[in-house]
Amino acid sequence: MSNEVKEMAIKYVEAGLAVIAISPGDKIPVSDSVLQPNGSRSPVTDVETVQKLWKLYPKAGVAICTGKVEGAKINVTVVDFDDDESYEKLKDKIPQTKIVKTPRGYHAYLSYMPEIKQATKFAGRDKVDTRQEGGYVIAPPTIRGDDKYYWIDERSPLAEWPELIEMQNEHKPVQKPQRGVSSLSGVVDQPTWVSEYLSNGAPEGQRNDVATRLVGFLNSKRISQDIARGLLESFRLACSPPMEERELDNVVRSIYSRYVPAENDVYVAPDLSAPVVDLSIANRRVFRWPDEDLVVDVSRITDDRSGVNCRIRFRTHTTHLLGPVRLNLLSSSSRQQLVRELKNRKDGVNWTMALDQVGHLVTQSMEDGSAGVDMRTYTPKNIDMGWSVKPFVQRESPTLLYGTGGEGKSTVAQAILLSKATGEPFIPDISAGNCGGVMYCDWEDSEENFWNSTTALLRGKNKTWEDVIEPVIYKRFSGALSDHVDSIQSDIAKNNIELIVIDSLIAASDEDTNDAVAARTWHQIMSSFGIASIGVTHVAKNGDQPFGSIYFWNLSRACWSVAKESEDDNNTIALTQRKSNNTALMEPFGLSVEFESDENNKPIMIAYHPADLTETEKLAKHASSKQHITSILKGTSLAMSELLTSLEERGVKENTARKAIARMKEQKLLTQQPNGYLELKDNSGHPPLKGVS
Repeated sequence: MSNEVKEMAIKYVEAGLAVIAISPGDKIPVSDSVLQPNGSRSPVTDVETVQKLWKLYPKAGVAICTGKVEGAKINVTVVDFDDDESYEKLKDKIPQTKIVKTPRGYHAYLSYMPEIKQATKFAGRDKVDTRQEGGYVIAPPTIRGDDKYYWIDERSPLAEWPELIEMQNEHKPVQKPQRGVSSLSGVVDQPTWVSEYLSNGAPEGQRNDVATRLVGFLNSKRISQDIARGLLESFRLACSPPMEERELDNVVRSIYSRYVPAENDVYVAPDLSAPVVDLSIANRRVFRWPDEDLVVDVSRITDDRSGVNCRIRFRTHTTHLLGPVRLNLLSSSSRQQLVRELKNRKDGVNWTMALDQVGHLVTQSMEDGSAGVDMRTYTPKNIDMGWSVKPFVQRESPTLLYGTGGEGKSTVAQAILLSKATGEPFIPDISAGNCGGVMYCDWEDSEENFWNSTTALLRGKNKTWEDVIEPVIYKRFSGALSDHVDSIQSDIAKNNIELIVIDSLIAASDEDTNDAVAARTWHQIMSSFGIASIGVTHVAKNGDQPFGSIYFWNLSRACWSVAKESEDDNNTIALTQRKSNNTALMEPFGLSVEFESDENNKPIMIAYHPADLTETEKLAKHASSKQHITSILKGTSLAMSELLTSLEERGVKENTARKAIARMKEQKLLTQQPNGYLELKDNSGHPPLKGVS
């Protein structure tokens, strides 16, 4: 359904309409500080923003903005019939135009009519509203609960409805007497927050939440429903913009019909529906209750003998409520203490039930596996992984790049990023294919140093930042990677990021990196991003594998080591693939580093050139048998016995050497002369191109 909504949103925008993304299962706009910062007052009129919104919020519904909208080619006036009866009464008068069936009634789309005012109870008619400037209506194929919005007439052109203007002018609104009293003074003692909201109202996005709190308070004081509605009229009018009468009526009716005040005059909050799970990774969960405008963020989850401990935060879509605080989800006394504090921050929520649901869902998710799948009916996705940057990173796949400090692994990662952002090979013999946005998440350095090194890499290719095609986003972090998932996902969507680097895994982890949990958390976070990734990390004491749990190695699809010949800036490095799940192991890369710096030792130029690893004493052990054979036979030919002897002197065992020679013959890289001598197919002195060994 998410793809269907996104495609329809694109269709609306391409037709010239303005749209907004709607929170799943709700009627309020998605709250996004960049893409949709002002809710309905941030209409979207371009396809690119639509794609970013629905990539970031794939479960969002879509709404069409009404009235005169800047940037929209088509403006609409919408008449909202709240039920079938109100529609049937005027059906014969409605011109042939676009019509949508809503869960309760109908929407009639008209060509923009500036004379029509946005109003509830239009022209005195109950359950007939009009939507104009600043308004919006939920549009097909959005689903709310079990109900779906759908077109019953999409093909008809937008019509005008002149009689609508006449109905508006004929109706003379009568000043409605206030129900009940105009002030709480003398009725009940009131907290400061009640007085402030009654006098000042609430901004858009908070009106429903504040109204619920006010009604719950009045109900708890045993004030009648009619008087409560009258008292809240001042609040309704003070809101910016004013809250619709129908919306406030619904809140009052809902609160007073669902629960009765307890005997001790304490407000009893209603039961909560099951929350929407916005995020679920190894040690992070985010739950949302749309009807309550409530978000609970649970992170750093640990399960041990003391219980299920976590860090927990509470917020609305727009406001921080409480946290972060530590909580044992299995401790009833800890939960009760937290409930008392939460009631002071946001009344009218069944906090006890909320924490019970969070505890249940967290522990359940830790205990349950995925749903069983019958292989007899299973259809594989057959996704072609392909390459993001060949041969280092596959699409939607994590790669580890590891080495000791000062070996140049961060600079290599930056060179791979620039290759992706420019389409140019900053490392010889690599290919980025299609360009894409890249992101560097840094826990160890600074944006200035990143800019210096990447600028130096660009100069090494005779390029400047003007030659960079796609975004290169740098972000400096502290704290755990798991705390920044939302922020990173947002940046990925906004900037069309296709490759991300985490530098380094150890600094980014809030777990013991020798524990499998840390590796599992990292892997699940990387998978949740849905793009290619490189994790930069340090080497273990044995020098053969990444530091920390073996699971960092096991869960990565590819692992590359970085080794340096000397401490000099101008030296040779070896890039060696130690593990590959989806391809055969690649030939090691020998790279000569050309480095220039200024008087302050700041890098001003960095370039990588091909280098023969067999010619370096320290790095020769990293070279493959194929590379040793190529080096020995360069410009000459040898008998098999002579070649095997030379290879043995370089540490290549006879059995390994014979297999490599046979494989090179099969690949037609090596030929055998009639006299039995072996020579390279291209024996010009140039080594063959790097490929699969």
